Amino acid sequence: MKILPVFTMLATAIAVASCANRTVSLPASVNMDSTAASSTIGVQPEMTMGLPPTSAGGPGSYYIDCSQPSNGAGTQASPWNSMAAANAIAYQPGNTIFFKRGTTCNGMFAPTGSGTANAPITVTAYGAGQLPTIDGGSTNPSAIYLTNQSYWTIENLELHEGMNWGLVAKAFNNVAVSGLTIQNVSATGATSVAKQRALTGEIGLLADGTDNATFSNVNISNVTVGDTKAGEGIFVKAGLHGSYYGAKGQNISITKSKVSNVYGDGILVTDAENVIISHNIVTESGECPDCTGSTPGALWVWNSVNVEMSWNESYKNTSWGGDGGGMDIDYLNRNVTVEYNYIHDNKGYCVSVFGAGKQVTYKSIVRFNVCANNAAQPTTTQKGDFLISTWDGGSLNGVQIYNNTTYWTAPQANDYELTATSATFSGTLRNFFTNNLVYTPLQHPFLIAAPGPLKIDYNLYYSPSAQEYTFSYKGTVWNSVAAYQNGSGQDAHSVVADPRLGDPSYDVDNIWPKDQLRPQHGSPAIGAGTDVCAGYNSTVCSMGINDFFGQPLSGSVISIGAIQEKYN
Repeated sequence: MKILPVFTMLATAIAVASCANRTVSLPASVNMDSTAASSTIGVQPEMTMGLPPTSAGGPGSYYIDCSQPSNGAGTQASPWNSMAAANAIAYQPGNTIFFKRGTTCNGMFAPTGSGTANAPITVTAYGAGQLPTIDGGSTNPSAIYLTNQSYWTIENLELHEGMNWGLVAKAFNNVAVSGLTIQNVSATGATSVAKQRALTGEIGLLADGTDNATFSNVNISNVTVGDTKAGEGIFVKAGLHGSYYGAKGQNISITKSKVSNVYGDGILVTDAENVIISHNIVTESGECPDCTGSTPGALWVWNSVNVEMSWNESYKNTSWGGDGGGMDIDYLNRNVTVEYNYIHDNKGYCVSVFGAGKQVTYKSIVRFNVCANNAAQPTTTQKGDFLISTWDGGSLNGVQIYNNTTYWTAPQANDYELTATSATFSGTLRNFFTNNLVYTPLQHPFLIAAPGPLKIDYNLYYSPSAQEYTFSYKGTVWNSVAAYQNGSGQDAHSVVADPRLGDPSYDVDNIWPKDQLRPQHGSPAIGAGTDVCAGYNSTVCSMGINDFFGQPLSGSVISIGAIQEKYN
């Protein structure tokens, strides 16, 4: 579990809490078309650019070719040849700044000015050849630096180095920043070496956190980041930090992007409302060998409302401490859905749901995901494919885990597929673990460890070699399925039977399982599930729209597992 650190924006520190050691403190999809608390964060130096910038004087285009021997007038025929010239303009709505393809500009691009919703300022490429590179070097804070600036589109660039970030945008003094689009951008090689997560990274949109500064209407897509010892891949801190009811940035979208080989978090969004994290790949996050304190996760959200995390692939993520999980619904969140993701070979859990900070984590839905070979780190404190936990007066209301398919191979004894014994529940929403298919090669799998408020039923469990199956419910342990069903009253409609999958151990990076996980003809999983929302109004409960492959749900026949379409 993570501790979201104390953020220091412009030298102002804020105390925060998240999940770590239960102490107080903080794909790509099947059809992906992408080419691709005890710390501080971002004490970045204030920038001084010399003389005040000159106004660009209205809509216009400006050209930069840093291969030119002398500086020009900023036209295509006579381009600027340095960052100093590009930074000397106060850009206006509708301006476009062109960097020439096949060239490298050294230094930090730190423009001034804002666009409007109808006339954003655009930074892009011109000419033929490779994307232009902005190399921030090892002494500038970043390759691109924005401050309280709205309606910028940054696209078709390669960003290299920068001391703390590849691209960083900051909002402070109660400014509501809006309309930032970052697309088809590569950001790699930020030069800082992280000792704690969340201090540095490649893409960072960072609200101050001490006031009502926010980031809204953010679109990050087709971005490739990583190959760095800095702390973050993509990090959006969109509002008042850690305030359950405080100002939150609105409408944050991170899609079709790839994060790989970073020392801390892969993709993290905090303090936001209406968030989409979809069709991304995150791999090899948490790579720091000697970091301490707050531990990272691959894809997660914190203190956010109305979040959709779907069609992502999360694999081979690790941690220097207790995390290393694939996806995380951390505490202070409300209305978060994790669905249609392929989550495999992570050192920690497949998906976690946490509650803390004396608040309620409300309505967490985990459905139609495939989990394989997770919880592979013997020393991790984060047990389970599905890890549910609370501490510091936090609670959970409406944890609903259903129609997932898992291949469970945890190497440690007493590692349960579902681990929820340290969870406190509150409120009136239902909490259940239903319609899940768990296949394991283990001879003695540990499957369920749950408290009373979590209803467990209509699941399928199977090991081709198991002599015993262990279940724990409300503190009592059973080593046979029949004894568990009779003694606990749980899993009354569940079965232990071969689900007849094509290849349940299938595990390939960036190629999603198809026929390998479809129930074949005669599978006891076919039609054996239940409509988890039967008897409830569709406005408050829904099975969802599709299965793991994007096939529409039939509505009348529900199978166990993430794949509803049987293999003929």
